[in-house]
Amino acid sequence: MLHVDADRLWSDLMTLGTIGALPRGGNDRMALTDADRDGRALFAHWCAEAGLTVTVDGIGNMFARREGSDPSLPPVLAGSHLDTQSPGGKFDGPLGVLAALAAMRALDAAGVTTRRAIEVVNWTNEEGCRFFPGLMGSAVFAGALSPETAFAATDRAGRTVAAELARIRADGPTPIGGRSVDAYFELHIEQGPLLEDAGVTIGAVTHSHYSIMADVECRGDNAHIQSMPMLRRRNALVGAAKLIAETDRIGRAHAPAGSASAVVIDSWPNNRINIPHRAVFSYGLMHPDAQGLEAMQAELAAATAVIASETGLEFDTPFHRRRDPVLFTEELIALTESIATELGHSVMRMRTRPGHDAFNLLRLCPVELIFVPCRDGISHNELEYCEPAHCAAGADVLLNAVLRRADR
Repeated sequence: MLHVDADRLWSDLMTLGTIGALPRGGNDRMALTDADRDGRALFAHWCAEAGLTVTVDGIGNMFARREGSDPSLPPVLAGSHLDTQSPGGKFDGPLGVLAALAAMRALDAAGVTTRRAIEVVNWTNEEGCRFFPGLMGSAVFAGALSPETAFAATDRAGRTVAAELARIRADGPTPIGGRSVDAYFELHIEQGPLLEDAGVTIGAVTHSHYSIMADVECRGDNAHIQSMPMLRRRNALVGAAKLIAETDRIGRAHAPAGSASAVVIDSWPNNRINIPHRAVFSYGLMHPDAQGLEAMQAELAAATAVIASETGLEFDTPFHRRRDPVLFTEELIALTESIATELGHSVMRMRTRPGHDAFNLLRLCPVELIFVPCRDGISHNELEYCEPAHCAAGADVLLNAVLRRADR
């Protein structure tokens, strides 16, 4: 069994973490910002040092190719993303990219030439915190999202993906997708507490959860905050606040299996002297079972009706997306388990709650998502942390899984 250089992997993670560094130890490298540009440049430099051929496609996805003995065969892909939340941590995404790069160095050190090429991938805008939707680069690559839709997406300042790709020179000349892929592996921190609580090092991910993301619009009437009689006020922000509280209550009632949170809110006209006539907030629901998810959604609909009746406000849902579980490839799940065991690591099968680029790659090829623990299950937070030994263990499993698949 081969091993990565664990010290170099840790050094790479800490070095990349100096780009977009935040005071509490985290990172802010939202997609297509200057910090993302600088992180991409460092990754490309490291890939060139490792003798990999780097290409960038039209949506900014980066591919660092280690050629195989038969270039005509579809390659094995391994990677994740380098963009972070705002604020975010050092490990969500970068671990998967830099561990795949560490695996390529390990193959070189061992003098191994695989039959198939291996490509280390950095997907554009996985996080979706600046441009919606997330998982964008992998979605366009896999044909789940049109390039035109992705290019037209805007941030809160009105900047488009197309304009920001051009500004940071990430709009590469390589065509997006349209090619065969043999398999895809993604190493990631769990972003939850299950592995840590169980004392297990490797998670072989089998499938995901049911989820809903939606926007709710509440409509009332403008009025002067100082002169409108209190009992005649139709404050849209109050209606949104009541429903946000109900969303949290419903999530807690269905815990620990289910969860529900409001995450974004905007109101109009959003000034100190005017009662808002419109408020829009977004929420997310998640549950391992379809019945549980549907029960939460039904309770939220009932709460909305009650609030509308009590306040005289109007509610609509202009955006609603349900995602059913994706199923990862049994052959690669079993391969992950076998390799983890051979390496002496504890391993268990598990589900993922968050979404990952691996979801989109299932449209193209066999896929496996590999988890390692993160401290206290914390992610999307500056305090996100993965032990060096767990980073190395996950990277070793990734290395040997990719090697076996690429030598077919």
